[in-house]
Amino acid sequence: MQSARPSLLGARVPRVEDDRLVAGRGRFLADVVLPGMVEAAFVRSELPHAMVRGVDTSAALESDGVHAAISGPELGIGPVPDLVQWVRPVRHFPLARDRVRYVGCPLAVVVADDRYLAEDAAELVDVDLEPLPAVDDVDVALAPDAPLLYPEWGDNRLLSMAPENPAVDEAFRRFPTISGTYTIDRCTAAPMEPRGVVAEYRDDRLTVWTSTQAAHLVRTMLADVLGMVERDIRVITPDVGGGFGQKNTIYPEEYLVPWLAMRLRRPVRWVEDRHEHLLTSCHARDMRIELSAAVRDDGTIAALRGRIRTDLGSGETFPGGFGPSVVAVGSLCGPYRIPHQCVAVEGVVTNKTPLGGYRGYGMPEGTFAIERLVDKIGRERGIDPLELRRRMILAPDDLPYETAAGARIDSGSHREAFERAVELGEQLLAEERQRTPDAHLGVGYATYVEGVAASAFAVTGIRSGQDSADLRFDPDGGVTVAVGISAMGQGSHTMVATLVAEELGLPIDQVRVVMGDTDTAPFGLGSFASRSAVVAGGAIAQAAEVLRRKGTEIAAHLLEASPDDLELADGGFQVRGSPGSSVPWSQVARVALTRTFELPPGTDPGLDARASYEPPGMDHAPRPDGKMNASANYTNSTHAAVVEVDPGTGVVRVRRYAVVHDCGQIINPLTVAGQIHGGVAQGIGGVLHEQLPYEDGQPLATTFVDYVLPTACEIPDITTEELCSPAPEIPFGIKGAGEAGIIGPPAAIARAVEHALEPLGVADVDTTPLTPSAVRRLIEEARS
Repeated sequence: MQSARPSLLGARVPRVEDDRLVAGRGRFLADVVLPGMVEAAFVRSELPHAMVRGVDTSAALESDGVHAAISGPELGIGPVPDLVQWVRPVRHFPLARDRVRYVGCPLAVVVADDRYLAEDAAELVDVDLEPLPAVDDVDVALAPDAPLLYPEWGDNRLLSMAPENPAVDEAFRRFPTISGTYTIDRCTAAPMEPRGVVAEYRDDRLTVWTSTQAAHLVRTMLADVLGMVERDIRVITPDVGGGFGQKNTIYPEEYLVPWLAMRLRRPVRWVEDRHEHLLTSCHARDMRIELSAAVRDDGTIAALRGRIRTDLGSGETFPGGFGPSVVAVGSLCGPYRIPHQCVAVEGVVTNKTPLGGYRGYGMPEGTFAIERLVDKIGRERGIDPLELRRRMILAPDDLPYETAAGARIDSGSHREAFERAVELGEQLLAEERQRTPDAHLGVGYATYVEGVAASAFAVTGIRSGQDSADLRFDPDGGVTVAVGISAMGQGSHTMVATLVAEELGLPIDQVRVVMGDTDTAPFGLGSFASRSAVVAGGAIAQAAEVLRRKGTEIAAHLLEASPDDLELADGGFQVRGSPGSSVPWSQVARVALTRTFELPPGTDPGLDARASYEPPGMDHAPRPDGKMNASANYTNSTHAAVVEVDPGTGVVRVRRYAVVHDCGQIINPLTVAGQIHGGVAQGIGGVLHEQLPYEDGQPLATTFVDYVLPTACEIPDITTEELCSPAPEIPFGIKGAGEAGIIGPPAAIARAVEHALEPLGVADVDTTPLTPSAVRRLIEEARS
C-alpha cells in the first residue's frame, strides 16, 4: 500500500531509548534488587591445569551470614550438552569436578547475606589441587609429547578439518605461489558492563535476569541443564551495557545462580568484577592463518590454499569458540574474483580461558590475512597493490556472484566504495604530510564483504536464522511491538519503532517496543551477526502487512469507499486524492477492539498479528560441494587509515580514518554512524593496544593496568560515507551494520604502519597487536 507521507527510512530520527539511559534511569543487572536477596561469590582455580583432589567448604559454611557453599561433586546438574556433532565433545560442568583447565575455572560457590561476607567465606574454602603440566601455546599443544587436556581424545585437537579441492591443486601446479602467515593475538571484548545474573524461584517458577544477547536461548539451555520445562522458566534481559558477542555465550554462572535460587528458595545475585571478567569471560581472536596464493602473470589470484589454526583455550564454553575459524574461511576471498580455495581448520585446546565470540567473529582475521597477502603479492610482483585490487575486485556486472566459499553476493558497491575510500585516504595522507612533513606517515586500506544475519546452526547446533515479531494495536491507536531480538546499546528500540511506524504510517511516539523477556516477546534467537534489523525487519514487515490489510478493510467500511482507493496517511487512512476523506488508526482500532458491531460483515474482532521471518537462500550446513552460503546478505566496505609512527619509541598514532560503507537501505544514519565509529574504535584498540599474554598458563593481564584499552585520545576523527545497494530479497532492502567498523582496522592499520616505515626497510607486517615493543622489533629486524 502506498503512503502519502515521506519515508522514515534514512531520516535522522533521534534514538527513542537515549533519554532514559543518559538521564541515569536505565536498569542494569546490578540494579536488580529483590526482597530477601543474597549474593554469590566464586572460588576459582589459581592453577591452569590440575586434578581436583578435594574442595572442603566446611569452614566457609560456618562463617557469618553464609547460606550455602557448594563444590562440583555436590552440584546435581549438568553437564552442558555438546550440540555440534562434528567436533569432539567437551562435556563441561558449571563447577569443575575432576580437573581444571584454566586459571579462573570455577571450583565452588559461596552464598551469603552480601557480597563482602560471601567473598570472605570463599577465602576459607580449602582447595586441594594436584598440578599438571600446563600448555599455553598451540605449537606446544600439538607436539607428540604434549600434556593432554582431554586424555580420552589422544591429542589436543577439538576439531580438525582438511578439505580437498582438485581445482586448487591444479592451480597450484600451473602458477607460482606467494605465501604468508598472519596472526591476530588474544584479546577480549571488555564491555562497559561486566556479566551478572539474578535468579528467583517463586510459585514453582524460575525467573532469571541475566546480561545476555539471547534470552530465549538462555532459557532453552537452562531447561536442559536444570532438567526443567521451558514454560517454567522466565528469562529477562535488563539494560545491557555492551555485549559485542561476548554476552552471546552462556556461562557457568548462568546455570549456577538459578540452581542456587531454587535450592535456597530465595533470590540470589552474582555480579562479575573486572578481574573476574578478564579471567573468565570468553576471550577472542588468537588465530593464525597460513595462506598461499597461486598467482597468475598479472598478479591476480587463481586459488588460495592454507590453514587456520586457532587457540581455543580450554574449550569449555557454549557455544564453542571454533565458530570464528569457520567464518574466517568464508571471508578470505573478500570482494575479489578468486575462483577457488581450499583451507584447512584446526581448533586446538590449551590451558587458557575459553575462546568465544567477539564482534567481527572471524571476519577481521580473514580480512587481515587476505589483504596483507594481496599487498605482499603486489610488492613481490612489482605491481601497485591498489592496482592489483582493481584487477580483482567485483564490478557491478559481476553480480550476482558466488565466492569460492559459497557466499552468494547479490548486491553491493565494491568497486565504487574502494575507489572513493582510496580517494579519501590519499587526500587525508596529503593533508597530514603538509601538516607534519618530517613525520613517518603512512596510509593503508582494507576492503571486504561482511556476511550479515548468519545462520549459526553449523557451529552451535541450536541457532538457525529466523526471528519473530508481535504487533498489537491498543484501542487508542497506539501499537505495542514485541520482538525476539535483544538490545545492548546498539539502538534496537529505535530501529524497531522506526520500521513499525514506517509500515503502518504512524508517528514513532505511538509505538512501544518490548524485547528481552521470554514471557512477553515471541521466540527469537537474539542479537548477533548483525542480524537484528534484517530478521526483526522481515518479521515486522509480514505482521504489519496483515494489520494493514485488516485496517484497510475496516477503514474502507467506515469511509464507504473501496479498499483499493485508500492509502496510508500520517496516522491513518485516506481516500487517495481526497485528504478530507480520512479515518485515523485510533478509530480503526476502537472499532476492531471495543466497537466491534461497526466491523465490516464477516470481519473478526481484534487488531494484532504475529509473524516469523527467515531470510531466503541461507544454508544451515555445507552443501555437497563443501560450499555454504551462511548469511542472509553481504555488506561491503573499504577502510582507509593514516598513521604516524615514532621510530624511536615504536608508538603508532592513528591520525585520520575514513570508512566508505554500504549496508543497503539505511534505516537511521545516526545509528549506522555510531556503529561504524564504535567498531573502528574497538578495532584500533585490538590492532595497537589490547593483548592477553600468558606465561606457563598464567594470565598476565588481569586488570586494566595491564590490559590497555584505547581512550578518546587514541581515536581520531572518523570520516564515514554511505553508499546504498539495497538487498533485493530482504524487506526494506536493508543489510546489517553492527560489525562493519571492526573488520577493517587490522589490515588497514598494519599496511599504514608498513607504509610509514618502508624508508627504514620494514616490510611484511603480519602480526597484531602493533604495540610499541612490537614496532621497535620490526624496525630492529629490518636494520639487521
